[in-house]
Amino acid sequence: MRKGWAIVLNLAVPGSGLIVLRREWLGLAAAALFGILAQVALLGLLLLPATIPAWLTTLSVSLALFVWLGAQWLLWMRWRTATGPGMERQLSALCERAADALSRQAFAEAAEILEVALTVNDEDLAVNVKWAELMTVTGQFPKARQAWRRILSLDRSGDARRLALEALAALPEE
Repeated sequence: MRKGWAIVLNLAVPGSGLIVLRREWLGLAAAALFGILAQVALLGLLLLPATIPAWLTTLSVSLALFVWLGAQWLLWMRWRTATGPGMERQLSALCERAADALSRQAFAEAAEILEVALTVNDEDLAVNVKWAELMTVTGQFPKARQAWRRILSLDRSGDARRLALEALAALPEE
C-alpha cells in the first residue's frame, strides 16, 4: 500500500515518494529544490512577470521540469530495488537469522537483525511477526501489543491475523 502512495505523491510533489520509500534526504532535497524553482517560475510567469527577467523564468521552468523528471526516475530506480526478488530473498534470510537467534535466546542479536529488516521494509508481514514475537518473549508488553496490532492491520484475513489475535488475548493487561 505504501508503494502505491509513493507513486501518487511523487507525481504531485517530486521527491515525496522517495521519502515514503525510505530515501528521506534525497526526497527532501528534490522536493525543496523543486519547490524553490517552481516558486520562482510561478512568480515570473503569473505574479510578477515585469520584475522577474524572462531568462530567469525560463531557466526556473526548465530546471523545475528537470527536477520533476529526475525525481520520477529516482523513484522508479528505488521502486525496482525495493520490490525486486532480491529484496524478498534478503528479507527472508534476515527473518531466518532472527528466528535462529530467537531459538538460541540471543535476543539482542535478534533485535538488531529485525531492526535492519524493518528499516528495509516495515510492511513485511514475516518481519513484523518476528518482531512481535521478540517483544512478547522479552516481556516488552506495550511494544508487543503495538506490534501485534500492526500485524492485524497488515494481514486482514490470513494466519498471521489469527496468531496476532491469540497473542493479544494472551498478553497481560497493562
